[in-house]
Amino acid sequence: MKNNAQSVRGYDRLATVYRGLEICLFGNALHRARLALLDQLPRVDRALVLGDGTGRLLEQLCITQPDCRITSVDQSRQMLNHQKRRVERIGALDRVEFVQADARSYDVPENQFDLVVAAYFLDCFTEEELAGCLPRFLAGLRDEGIFYFVDFVWPPPGWRRRQATVYQWLMHRFFRWQTGLPNRRLVDLNAVLAKQSLVLHRSADRIHPMMACRCYRVQTVGV
Repeated sequence: MKNNAQSVRGYDRLATVYRGLEICLFGNALHRARLALLDQLPRVDRALVLGDGTGRLLEQLCITQPDCRITSVDQSRQMLNHQKRRVERIGALDRVEFVQADARSYDVPENQFDLVVAAYFLDCFTEEELAGCLPRFLAGLRDEGIFYFVDFVWPPPGWRRRQATVYQWLMHRFFRWQTGLPNRRLVDLNAVLAKQSLVLHRSADRIHPMMACRCYRVQTVGV
């Protein structure tokens, strides 16, 4: 992500093959993880969706939250085009604002959203970038707002962790080649999230040893 132009071009190229890459590596597990807790969310009025790629989660969010106004941010124009087609197909285009922007520089409106969604998004950041960006993303949430987190996580030590190390090496090497992704390995996202003012509300960590879907609530000041 250091070279924004390279990153945008890379994700534009990948937009048409992204689903195929998912299936080749993980079958339907990535999508099952995306949606694992979606039907357990309360009704919300405003949501911010960060880097949803081709929009498979965004589409389902529009269906499960029929009164919600959504802002979807992605740096790739082609990814956003895929999202628009999905949303238009279900008649929800008037409820979604599409923003082409690098999330690192996107000016998140503070205290405006009931829900912030980051699915397979935080793994694109270095630890240093997350230290600066994640608090800014979360600042967009209102009190008691929900952070919907879906991403790769490290399994406990053992053969699954060794397997995950190989998978992560392959994925990061591929995306570094295609998009200039600077990461050499997956950041310990559990440790990063533990530093934020969040309280775990719901969790679905058994979909796949390398994946987790969780709902966090913003911790109210004074609690």
